[in-house]
Amino acid sequence: MPATRSIVLAVCLMAAAPAAAHQGARPGAPARDTTLSAAPPLPVIKPAPDFSLLDTGGRPVRLADLRGRVVLLSFIYTRCTDACPLLTARMARLQKRLGPRGAESVRLLTVTVDPERDTGGVLLDYARRFGAELGGWQFLRAEAAALEPMLSAYDEWRRPAAGGAIDHPARLYLIDRAGRIREIYALGFFDERQAL
Repeated sequence: MPATRSIVLAVCLMAAAPAAAHQGARPGAPARDTTLSAAPPLPVIKPAPDFSLLDTGGRPVRLADLRGRVVLLSFIYTRCTDACPLLTARMARLQKRLGPRGAESVRLLTVTVDPERDTGGVLLDYARRFGAELGGWQFLRAEAAALEPMLSAYDEWRRPAAGGAIDHPARLYLIDRAGRIREIYALGFFDERQAL
């Protein structure tokens, strides 16, 4: 096989790595299967901590009220210029793949880690920029004091960074219909096709 075709094939295989590939990956560890699985193993990690936050219209959204639906929970802030837009774009692709029927069984939730600047209106503008269908995807916030316990429960820390940026983990939580966390994706390993 010519060298160019070998390189292209290797890049394509790396791009198809599963969303859960980060689990257990260590230098020197045996190679893992890098194909997408139609039925990936999703053991229960732990119960998802309940919370109640406000949507862009100021209405409360409680995680416990979403039982019976699969929930994909992410954390962003709207002024972010690197990881957050990428994460949101991937979630938007997932929502499109789910289609109109997806809103019946799946709920996407995005929580801001910057409640001081991300008002309901700012979050609504951000959602529109990514073409979010708000019937199945809610953008949430709370005042900083009310938000901190929720962030802590999900190990979502935040630190001020240069130029008004916020350093925080870019993670997504896949929560099953019974309210249990079944996968925690790091952005680098989140593939919306595998999540689907």
